[in-house]
Amino acid sequence: MIKRLRFYLALISAILKKDKRKISFGLITALLLLFILKVILPVIAPQAVSTYKEFRKPTFVEGAVGKPVHPNPLFDKSETQKEISQLVFRSLISVDKKGNLVGDLAKNFKKISETEYIFYLKKNIFWHDGVRFTSDDVLYTVKIAQDPRYESVVSSNFKDVAVEKLDDYTIKFKLREPFAPFPFATTVGIIPKHVPLKKYKPIGTGSFRVKSITKERIVLASKKLNVIFRFYMNFKDAKIALKLGEIHALGGFTPQEVSEIKKFGNKNIYQHVLPYRQAIIFFNTRADPLKSKEVRQALTYSINKVSIAQLAGGEAAVISGNQLPLISWVTGTKKDRYELNLEEAKKLLKRVGFEFTKDSWQKKDKKLAVTIISADDPELNTIVNMLKESWTGLGLVVKSKTQDVESLHKEIIPNRSFQILVDFQEIPPDPDQYVLWHTTQVRETNITGISSANLDKLLEDARKVDDVKKRGESYNLFTTLLADEAPAVFLYYPQYIWFVSKKVHGVDLTNFTTPFDRFASYKKWRIDKGYF
Repeated sequence: MIKRLRFYLALISAILKKDKRKISFGLITALLLLFILKVILPVIAPQAVSTYKEFRKPTFVEGAVGKPVHPNPLFDKSETQKEISQLVFRSLISVDKKGNLVGDLAKNFKKISETEYIFYLKKNIFWHDGVRFTSDDVLYTVKIAQDPRYESVVSSNFKDVAVEKLDDYTIKFKLREPFAPFPFATTVGIIPKHVPLKKYKPIGTGSFRVKSITKERIVLASKKLNVIFRFYMNFKDAKIALKLGEIHALGGFTPQEVSEIKKFGNKNIYQHVLPYRQAIIFFNTRADPLKSKEVRQALTYSINKVSIAQLAGGEAAVISGNQLPLISWVTGTKKDRYELNLEEAKKLLKRVGFEFTKDSWQKKDKKLAVTIISADDPELNTIVNMLKESWTGLGLVVKSKTQDVESLHKEIIPNRSFQILVDFQEIPPDPDQYVLWHTTQVRETNITGISSANLDKLLEDARKVDDVKKRGESYNLFTTLLADEAPAVFLYYPQYIWFVSKKVHGVDLTNFTTPFDRFASYKKWRIDKGYF
């Protein structure tokens, strides 16, 4: 080894002595060329350099359903709109993969009293148009969100909250009364004050800027990657586009569709459980026969949650013991009160006056009958079919019907014109679930219409307690009492299923908690050119 090294060193030395002038000339030429490319050219021809860099930059194309709109975190309604806004806009605080609050536009925040919080903003952050980010932008965002004229989708985040600018990089929030989950309200994207709504343009501080918006697509650009969201009328059309190679990726598949998409070939599949989403059976507690707690409990005892999760949810995580987020600082109980128990179900029905005659349960010659409604979705359809089988086997008369998503969420749910609803529901990272179960919310987000003084008291008190241990105890007791009321059956945390062309390399979902997190590793992506 040493002899070989000596040989090569001697050879290099001889070449240098022989062609010293040529090598020196070549080295000087190379350095001069490098200087021109790196220093001179960007000064005298910046547009040419920018065009060249843009040409070299990879482009990732993802399918989406709907129509392109200008992203704005205060008004976004669809999941795609919200995801695009998260790429373009940043918030004061964000939530990490463990469910903890971490600084984003704010370095940190401090609670100075039961109702006051001070946020310290990061300096040297600029909007995409070069204007410096300051406290004025936060103040403006909150005021727009609070203004009833604009009907912001995040208005509740800042209800009864006064905001005060202390200086350009310090801002104070003052609440009317103690509200422990308030810091989570500041995960809303901040919009710029210098871009009025009447002349609105999506200018943010995020990793991506909006490059263009047309009737068919939104193009976003970062230093490392261009991202195009190409829109389709429906999910079926988007799947065809994936098959034909018009797009690199498409998300939102159900487990029932995986085998079909695998046949497309040349695609990688990425699957991850969504810790803040749940598949739920909602009982309308204000409709017969579900007004009876015993009937709701009997229906719950007669289903096998584990089987439903496996067959409908694929690799979904079963919800055992409580309905809190999968990632939560509240440990809760892991024991499920309602494990499959048909004998207990029958006892409960007899307790409230039902008798089993021939092949069905009856009371006063009226058969025990229910109707299940859901969106026409392969995963939800699987759940509904399994429920029909379980409850028919118990002796109920069971019907089912599907509804389009728009009328389901704009008419049927708001009007509570259903007996049993099977659907997915997003839940907040913080264990506070006041808006989902408090009596004051029965016309809004309390879908089941459950009303309980005990539940209300626990939800109210837990919001006002800052002590983590005491809050945890309150929510554990709340989940126990809610289970006794049985207004719903919490089945499982579903998966996010994302198909991506094998032309895209470097995708990493290690830090995945929400669908938006699929872009977390974008700086490492490498995309082969050519057919998708």
